[in-house]
Amino acid sequence: MTTEQLILALIPLPIIVPAATAAIALLLARFPKAQQAIALFSLGSLLGVASALVYLIYAHGIHTVQVGGWDAPIGITLVADNLAVLMITVSQLVLFAVMWFGIGQGISDGDEDEPISVFVPTYMLLNMGVSMAFLAGDLFNMYVGFEVLLVASYVLLTLGASSSRTRAGVSYVMVNMLSSMVFLLAIGLVYQAVGTVNFAHISLRMEDIPDGTRTAIFAVLLVAFAVKAAVFPLSAWLPDSYPTAPSMVTAVFAGLLTKVGVYAIIRTRSVVFPDGRLDDVLMWGLRVKMCVWLGVSRGLDLAVL
Repeated sequence: MTTEQLILALIPLPIIVPAATAAIALLLARFPKAQQAIALFSLGSLLGVASALVYLIYAHGIHTVQVGGWDAPIGITLVADNLAVLMITVSQLVLFAVMWFGIGQGISDGDEDEPISVFVPTYMLLNMGVSMAFLAGDLFNMYVGFEVLLVASYVLLTLGASSSRTRAGVSYVMVNMLSSMVFLLAIGLVYQAVGTVNFAHISLRMEDIPDGTRTAIFAVLLVAFAVKAAVFPLSAWLPDSYPTAPSMVTAVFAGLLTKVGVYAIIRTRSVVFPDGRLDDVLMWGLRVKMCVWLGVSRGLDLAVL
């Protein structure tokens, strides 16, 4: 097998392996130890695959996979560049570390404060959605990746079904459904403007679109991604969601989910809208987010003291 063939074979694995693991774990619902073992093995293997992709993509450049042999823009395109594979590696590291911690703490089935047997299949579906969002070569499949990880996160957030978790879950669902509708609207606007949702094709055809139209489309996308990334002032849903979730879920949410929204902003800004018309808005949002984060951190330090 040549290096080129190896790279093309590795790229789909961060999507395929979690999906297969989720199916197997669902069949093993009555055997939690087997679930945990197969999930940990899968996550460890994916971490190795992602690390190999970081080296190979850095050494041999960007690679794309046309799923099913259908060429873009009709088929599904997976794009592995330096940013995408680096984000996948970080996500696999976070997911592996959280699962390792959970197993070390002793996950018990049915305990309100710990994940129940549906946790492992849902956890792997979350992994699948995150990887799909990172590797997507077009807006629509990025949307599909977001929806997969959000559906999984809805389940994880409400594990135990306590009143506080259910209340936080309803708020989380409503806000993210709204952002998904805005995202879908933005995809429709992009397709109406340029006739494609493939990132590479959009970046070429957007040059012929009037500046005002281009800025308006980017603004709609930015609103959708800013909600998912919890960027100020669209971050009100965040404080209610994290404290009520199980500890393992909170760790994944804090270390991973909002970063997928940040990745989507970076991807669309750098590839599709490189003119920087809304950079000032992004910078102010980032500054306020950092100020809020530093204030919260300072408050926690004072509380500890």
